[in-house]
Amino acid sequence: MTFEEMQKTIEGMLAVQRQLQESQIQLNERQMQLQESQLELRERQLRFQDAQERERETLQVMIEEMTRFIERSNRNERRIEQLIGYSITNESEHLDIEQRFRNLEARLSELESQN
Repeated sequence: MTFEEMQKTIEGMLAVQRQLQESQIQLNERQMQLQESQLELRERQLRFQDAQERERETLQVMIEEMTRFIERSNRNERRIEQLIGYSITNESEHLDIEQRFRNLEARLSELESQN
């Protein structure tokens, strides 16, 4: 093999090596971009999970408030039914006692909430 042939062979090998290095650099850049994308995705997932948790807590509070509202509504409905029954049967004495009892219950609730 002549000097020129060896030089061309070496130049060809160097060109292949350069291409391999460039491909490796591109692959490394793509890997870095993928890692950055994965980090961004993870951050978005964490924010989404946080938002879901806050929404779950909000829904839980709303459910508790609705339950209290329904209970209060049921109590008021029973009281209305009692009042209607009292007015129909003229049980005004019983009504006075019931009113006093409710006043005591309200006062007790106030005292409990203050403590």
